Amino acid sequence: MEDLRFSVLGTVRAVRGDTSLRLGSPQQQATIATLLLKPGRSSGAAELIDALWGDRPPSAAVTTIRTYVWRLRKLLRTAPDAPDVLLSLGDGYRLQLPESAVDALCAEELAGRADRARADGDPRHARDLLNRALALWQGEPLAGLPGPFAERQRRRLADLRLTLLEERLALDLALGDSSCCISELTALTTEHPLRERSHGLLMRALFQASRPADALAAYRTARDLLIEELGVEPGPELAALHQRILDGDPDLLPDVPPVVPLVVGPDQSEAAHDDPTSFTPAQLPPDIVDFTGRRTELDALLDVLGDHHRSALAVAAVVGMGGVGKTALAVHAAHRARPHFPDGQLYADLRGGDPVSADPSAVLGGFLGALGVPAAALPADLDARSALFRSLVADRRVLILLDNAHDSRQLRPLLPGAAGCAVLVTGRTRPAGISCALQLDLPVFRPAEAVELLARTIGDDRLDAERGAALDLASACGFLPLAVRVAAARLAARPTWTLDALTGRLADEQRRIDELRIGDLAVEAVFELGYRQLRAPQTEAFRLVATVDGADIATDSVAALLDLDPAEAEDLMESLVDAAMVQSPSNGRYRYHDLLRTFARRKAAAEDPTQAAEARSRLLRFLLATACAAFRHAVPGDTIGTTLGAASTPGLDFADPASAHAWAAAEAENAVALVAQLTRTAPAGPPVDRDDLRCAIDLLIALSPFGPDSRDDHRLASTIRDLVTAATAQGDRRAAGRAHFLCGNVAVVASRLTEAETHTRLAVEACRETGDTAILRQALNDLGLLTQYLGRHDEAITHFDEALAIARRLGHRSGELATTINGALARVRAGRADEARTICQTLLPQLRNDHDDAGTTYALYVLGLASHACGSYADAARHLTDCLQLAETADLPLRALHARYRLADTQRALGRADLAVTTAERALGLCEEIGTDRDRGHVLLTLGRALADTGRTAEARRRLREAESVLTALSLPEAHEATRLLAGLPD
Repeated sequence: MEDLRFSVLGTVRAVRGDTSLRLGSPQQQATIATLLLKPGRSSGAAELIDALWGDRPPSAAVTTIRTYVWRLRKLLRTAPDAPDVLLSLGDGYRLQLPESAVDALCAEELAGRADRARADGDPRHARDLLNRALALWQGEPLAGLPGPFAERQRRRLADLRLTLLEERLALDLALGDSSCCISELTALTTEHPLRERSHGLLMRALFQASRPADALAAYRTARDLLIEELGVEPGPELAALHQRILDGDPDLLPDVPPVVPLVVGPDQSEAAHDDPTSFTPAQLPPDIVDFTGRRTELDALLDVLGDHHRSALAVAAVVGMGGVGKTALAVHAAHRARPHFPDGQLYADLRGGDPVSADPSAVLGGFLGALGVPAAALPADLDARSALFRSLVADRRVLILLDNAHDSRQLRPLLPGAAGCAVLVTGRTRPAGISCALQLDLPVFRPAEAVELLARTIGDDRLDAERGAALDLASACGFLPLAVRVAAARLAARPTWTLDALTGRLADEQRRIDELRIGDLAVEAVFELGYRQLRAPQTEAFRLVATVDGADIATDSVAALLDLDPAEAEDLMESLVDAAMVQSPSNGRYRYHDLLRTFARRKAAAEDPTQAAEARSRLLRFLLATACAAFRHAVPGDTIGTTLGAASTPGLDFADPASAHAWAAAEAENAVALVAQLTRTAPAGPPVDRDDLRCAIDLLIALSPFGPDSRDDHRLASTIRDLVTAATAQGDRRAAGRAHFLCGNVAVVASRLTEAETHTRLAVEACRETGDTAILRQALNDLGLLTQYLGRHDEAITHFDEALAIARRLGHRSGELATTINGALARVRAGRADEARTICQTLLPQLRNDHDDAGTTYALYVLGLASHACGSYADAARHLTDCLQLAETADLPLRALHARYRLADTQRALGRADLAVTTAERALGLCEEIGTDRDRGHVLLTLGRALADTGRTAEARRRLREAESVLTALSLPEAHEATRLLAGLPD
């Protein structure tokens, strides 16, 4: 029990020793939170129900509470034979824990001790106790917990924190630390404008800092706010303080004189070492009033900074791209960690993004001065200053925040040697060569964090009115904290703007960066700092790579784009990753944050637009050459591979089909994006380069064998239609024929058969005209498949026969075999099943001898259908079973699916309707994963037939209606069969 600790001042957490316990669902957490905040008292079931659900409990509320308690009791038990921490008393429960185990109770106990210390005349001790209490808050109390009790406690604990903070600030003023309080009080009065005591403390702090005019202005601000918001004048205490400031009342000055800084002369450094408490610097910038999210990252930093048992200096580094919130997180963490560093906090902006970063010697001079060393006593040498600094903090607990570091050389002289100290570093690059207890690569906001920041800035009511638009706006900002903050500030300054309207303004990539600016806060300015640090080769790479559409880009593609050796390209991109200008999601792949990509493209447009166009042409040719190499592995012997445009840029080679497929899977989406970018020209702009256009079409043809699923894509279909338009506009019949061929391919996969037939006929016409024989053969084969699907079987046989003759003329062996089997299938459909059986039986020995699994399964499939059509059901079942087994072994899932539902038809014909139902249902389950709509319609038709045969009429009717709907939507003739079967079902 002694090692159990609970936190409610933030996300509810439980820890046993060093192990975090999973407290379950939010409602289960709310149950234990209710018990934790009622120390020594039991809570009855009715009380817990009210705490969780108020006046609308669920019907099984009592059972639910019991379940929660049972789970929590098991979780909290320290050992099988240990006494329970969670006790049952009557119909209620109580936690048997010391108050020191709960952070909120500790905070209240420390507040009570602070009251007593203040009453005893010990303000310094009282202040230390209040700092310890305030450090226990880890965010919003009971964050995310539901229920009326949690809401009440959130308000109570938030008010308690404000009261303690005001008490501590009052003690700061009494102890003469007014200069350190002004920024904190300014933020506090901004966040809580109606708390008169905070305004009074700010007025007092300004007066003590010899700024009486500012103190009087603060009063006027407070008075205006109270009148505007509440319609009342300030209370008598604030009004009396105003009059005392007007009178210059000396009693408003500190009760205790400030601590005198230690003066260290040339021979007095030993005295400074012996008296480490003589001066306490407090240089942290003001805390972030509306700091949002980052709970995981903040906890990680505080774990490092709050570790009192470390044996060496703790260095924590927060790195990331510009605008990601490194400084905000570090400053907030530093303020939260202040109680762990009673001997002071030092801060320096190292200006890592400036053309000339901060000189470590000058930074040390500032640190030494803050520690009481007079200017005359400062050593001139950097090493001597560094040594003196280490000596002065050797026995102290000091936190050093080094913001915006440039590199490790700048940092090393600024590091103390004492284990009691800690250093928090921010920068765009990791501090290489420095041992870090924690290196935190700060990502962009999580969606919920971005929305929370918007709500804090523009108000919950305004956000709730457009909650759906809030996420769209955050997404348009790329979830970059700085961008979200700018967008929120713009909305706050324009109450009539909607979130949706600002999102629309950000939708234009050309304007987006300009829109993310308010006052001196601008996303572009932050990016510019990082850009100016880059060397010339880096800036060129940063600009040009960003001009390529696509989610990410591989090293080999970068090399082609920049016309570099792959090793040089990798070094350049890795250096951009180190500078936090580019991200590396996996080894050898790179991507941009959306806003950084926009910034880089603006730079590229300002430099030389033709340079980017030339670079994309190089990349296009590299991708084409590599896709052709992959095509040759995917479809060995296909003559199309030899007719695709010869690329001037060499591509990659592949050792085997698996590596070719892996490359195509990784690059297909990017290739489509590049082709889409090529065809996206303004109406008044220059036409697409003829050679680029042909390369783009051939690239998509070369990628076409790599899986139909990846090609059933609206973006791909739209891109290919744009290629048709561009080729037609240029009068390039060869390119137009190939583009029509691609359109037909994509439409077939999407089961848009009428559209597919139109494009394929246009492809056949253009290929005949231009003598593009290899594409003509494939287009005729595709036209045969289409007319077969549409029930025009004799026409299909004609197209297959012509395609077969061309294949033989070209010596295209694999194409010849495939088209021959296609023709056999068409003959089955045309009522010439005996011819089909002969064709397949003739081909099978050769296919098996060649170990052509795809061809063998296809031939077995058609042989099974032909045998079924001839009434040889036992033979059909045997052939289809062989096909299914080989397809599953050879990992041909679509062929296995087809064989399975055709086997179900044969099982039904054999009188085994129950088995047919089972087989068809299995096929339907697989169809949801891998099949097309056309497959689903056929499976539903087969299942409906089998169900009708078993007498399950209602189920049969439901499945046949589904089949009728699917097949009718696809304009397939089998829809009539579904209608006929439905009409024949008994009522």
